[in-house]
Amino acid sequence: MSIELSILPHQEDFLKAVRKAFEDIRVVAGENIHQSPVIDFADNKIKENINDLWKGYEDLQAIPRIWRTRDDEDYLGIDIRMETGTGKTYCYTRMMYELNEMYGFNKFIILVPSTPIKEGSKSFLQADYSKRHFADLYPNKALNLSVLEPQKKTRGRKMFPAAISEFARGSSLEKNRFSVLLMTSGMLLSNATMAKDDYDQTILGNFTQPYETLRATRPIVIIDEPHRFKKENQAYKRILEELQPQCIIRFGATFPDKKKSKEKDYNNLIFNLGASQAFNQNLVKGVETFMIDAEKEKETKLKLMDFKRSPKVCTFRDEQTKKSQELVKGGALSIFGEEFSGITLEEIGSTSDDSIKSGVTLSNGQILAKGDIVYGGIYTETYQELMLKQSIINHLKTEKENFLRGNKIKTLSLYFIDSVRSYRDEGGEPGHLRVKFENMLSAALNREIKSIANRKDQRLQEYKSYLESSLEDISKTNGGYFSEDNASSEEDIQNEVDKILRDKDFLLNFHDEKGNWNTLRFIFSKWTLKEGWDNPNVFQIVKLRSSGSEISKLQEVGRGLRLPVDEKGRRIADEQFYLKYLIDYSEKGFASKLLGEIEADTPEQSMNIKKSLAEIAKIRGSSENEIFSKMLMKGYIDFDGNIQPEKIDDLYADYPEAVAGLKPNKVIDGNKKKNFVKVRKDKFNDISKLWKTINQKYYLKFEDIPEEELSKALYDVLNSDIYRDTTIDVKARRTESVDGKLVLREYVANYYIVDDKIAYGDFLKEMNRKTGISINTIHRTLCKFNYKEGEIDSRLFTRTGITLAVREFNKWLDEKLLKKFSYKALDVDSRKTSLTDYNGDVLDQVYQGVLGIHRDDTALVPKGFIYDSVVYDSPKERETLLKSDIDEVLVFGKIPRRSIQIPLFTGGTTSPDFMYVINSEKGDYEINFIVETKDMDDDKGLRRGEEYRIKSAEKFFQTLKEEGLNVVFKKQLKNDDIVAMIKGIKLIK
Repeated sequence: MSIELSILPHQEDFLKAVRKAFEDIRVVAGENIHQSPVIDFADNKIKENINDLWKGYEDLQAIPRIWRTRDDEDYLGIDIRMETGTGKTYCYTRMMYELNEMYGFNKFIILVPSTPIKEGSKSFLQADYSKRHFADLYPNKALNLSVLEPQKKTRGRKMFPAAISEFARGSSLEKNRFSVLLMTSGMLLSNATMAKDDYDQTILGNFTQPYETLRATRPIVIIDEPHRFKKENQAYKRILEELQPQCIIRFGATFPDKKKSKEKDYNNLIFNLGASQAFNQNLVKGVETFMIDAEKEKETKLKLMDFKRSPKVCTFRDEQTKKSQELVKGGALSIFGEEFSGITLEEIGSTSDDSIKSGVTLSNGQILAKGDIVYGGIYTETYQELMLKQSIINHLKTEKENFLRGNKIKTLSLYFIDSVRSYRDEGGEPGHLRVKFENMLSAALNREIKSIANRKDQRLQEYKSYLESSLEDISKTNGGYFSEDNASSEEDIQNEVDKILRDKDFLLNFHDEKGNWNTLRFIFSKWTLKEGWDNPNVFQIVKLRSSGSEISKLQEVGRGLRLPVDEKGRRIADEQFYLKYLIDYSEKGFASKLLGEIEADTPEQSMNIKKSLAEIAKIRGSSENEIFSKMLMKGYIDFDGNIQPEKIDDLYADYPEAVAGLKPNKVIDGNKKKNFVKVRKDKFNDISKLWKTINQKYYLKFEDIPEEELSKALYDVLNSDIYRDTTIDVKARRTESVDGKLVLREYVANYYIVDDKIAYGDFLKEMNRKTGISINTIHRTLCKFNYKEGEIDSRLFTRTGITLAVREFNKWLDEKLLKKFSYKALDVDSRKTSLTDYNGDVLDQVYQGVLGIHRDDTALVPKGFIYDSVVYDSPKERETLLKSDIDEVLVFGKIPRRSIQIPLFTGGTTSPDFMYVINSEKGDYEINFIVETKDMDDDKGLRRGEEYRIKSAEKFFQTLKEEGLNVVFKKQLKNDDIVAMIKGIKLIK
């Protein structure tokens, strides 16, 4: 199996934003062949494009006003905000290909803050699956990667860093190749490597210093994790002073605050995909937290009150007795109680945790900041055993579900532990924690094998074989990676590290190179994998020790947020998956804090209930004062309406519509009652035939468009308004006296029309790649146009001309394809659906979130509804749901999100909202009715993409009708009454 990269909708949106930001800007050739083309910063088009993106370009979301800031610098700064797990590395890689294709930019420097992140980026850029993917998208382009590693000291001649030399020598004459240099901030700041000019080589004719060499290439710098590159820090200053890039593009989930301010330091933020959007759009897994609640009323809790660097001393207070005790480095916490036996103070002062610069490091690796509390009970052997036991239960439950799918998913669990010696002793033998874990896992596997031994289901027997192979050598089921492993010479340890760190394919694969079961799926680490490493199939993270610091909760779960891939390497982006997060009770507020962090994702999303009261009151048919009073009495809010973070889970349970930012069920407390909706099985039976039919898998089939028709369309494009000059302004400034003050006036003194024509052969290739029309047809059409209409305007043969021509052609193509596609059924048995299991049996319950944001437990559930609760997304859906309980309706239901997946000819899928089975007037036959609800006044409010979705659905259900299903599909707008719609179709047979 090899990973198969797919382009997700949010990544297409990102590309649209980048293309718009650089659309029609003026770019001039570099001074020599080793330079990247240069952006003309005097061009107002740059600012115009960014302003358009800020306001909301086409179907891209507007940027919050408070974040619409820019720096007045002599470089172009662009920011991309993307949440952890949504594919930042893919996006900036795709961006480099795109910018190279648009303007020929060919020198990119990727700066990352740490070695693990560098290794992750390097692995992706060098992976075969990445190279294949980008070769398909850009068949005539190649990325030449150079990685700057720490320089080894050598005697004799001092050789210039090979990576920088290779990067700098890349030439603009190589039209189909561009150069990328990957380096860490540590290497950027290394004076020994970068600032010296005593190398025994001269690069590009006259450069002997790396900084100077890179500066001469006029690079575009890409910064990964911008919160680690604050503008006041030395690394960012070096970028500006030494590299002097013409453009800095920052990619990250988190951006730094402005100096001495809590405002975010954004510089031309053009794309905003925050945590709330990522969770709501199912771009990442949801999070389900688990905690073993064994906290005792009189348990010993220690609070770090203070510490000093010199002399190294700290003060802990027993929160039960309120007595304080000073301890020096090496001191033992056991003086407070035997539950802390074996835990000593390893260091006082500087720490290895980026989020806690100064604090106290315990011998188990835990790092404490001033004010942090440690709980005695979580260190007991019994409690650790309970966590291990629960983690295995969690894992096997998810693993079995993932294994029994149509295409299996390899399920991984990641454990963070307190000590490498508990997993592996100095001789490499298993430590006590590993022995305990393997014994527990063996017992659990034996129980599971016994429970399915006599089942005849073929897939269950395959799973049984997988479990039996795991038992044959239990040690192969788990592996560890720790920072000290990098220096290990043990071959077995290095093989294990390579598989975990660098061989993502191996971890995702069910079989090894010999075809045997690959049972490695439990990974142990000591926070070494906290950043720069992730795996899409991590479905559980287990914190056997607390991280201590109040680092971002999103960062903590980030190792497992990516959407999973199946056994064929395909990303699964159309289902709700959950990352299980098992923590100890010292972090019992984790779910609430994570939820609060996501809710605070955008400045428009306030953690105050007052903005939502009117909407809640309207939905509930109550007064704002009554709702406010009830929330206040339950402690959900304070007197000012501020939502209490520790009560946010309870608020969701009672008022799921209260917090508009994050949809319910994206963050779940596994110890609390979940927001489930039960399926009424007797009602489902009446709609099961319709459900099974509409869940059949179909593919799109396109009729061929004749070459002559394509030629005519291109001919018409050539006759349209697509011809534009590319101009460069001459800007002048002069001093004038105004009211006794000297001011500088700027004006445009002149302009020039730039000749940026491309060769005819290159024009044909580019048009072919972007339209799919054969080169012969394009050439023949141009000749015909030239003969009949006169000489073609030369402005066509420019980059701008191609862009405008392709845009006009695509408008025609969309309308044409709307009439040229049909649906054909695949011969696939779709037993497992969002409402049925792999045997085709109806599920007991489903997550509320897949049905609707809002839930009204005060409303009477219609007798024909297939669920036990009133769940909906909009007021119109609620009205439709409650009014559908009429005599003609035998049964109806809300269709779970993205379940039917009707393929769209424009890409992606769509899924309607409601399904009905309606009795005919005489009761002698049934009509199936499918409804797409849009809470809009009229068709004018529908975007072009929405129109295509509705037209695609119409054609899909027409296909089902022609195949024998008595079905009617209708769209419903705000003024369309569902009762009138039902009565209007009941006579159709």
